[in-house]
Amino acid sequence: MMPREFSSNNTTRPATLGDSFTPEELSRLNALRQNFYTHAEYLERVIDDRRLEFARWLLEHGKLSEGTGEA
Repeated sequence: MMPREFSSNNTTRPATLGDSFTPEELSRLNALRQNFYTHAEYLERVIDDRRLEFARWLLEHGKLSEGTGEA
């Protein structure tokens, strides 16, 4: 995932946070962004775990069967 860019007057420039954050906050946000990009595999696993939890919920509530012919 790449940082979002915005176009203005046919020129593309990266979105900036401007003066709304202190240099320390900007540094922490940058570290968080880099950490997010480098942990994509972990995030995929989290999403897979959520899908599995949902499938279990469907099974427990009779919305899904295990292929036994029951629905």
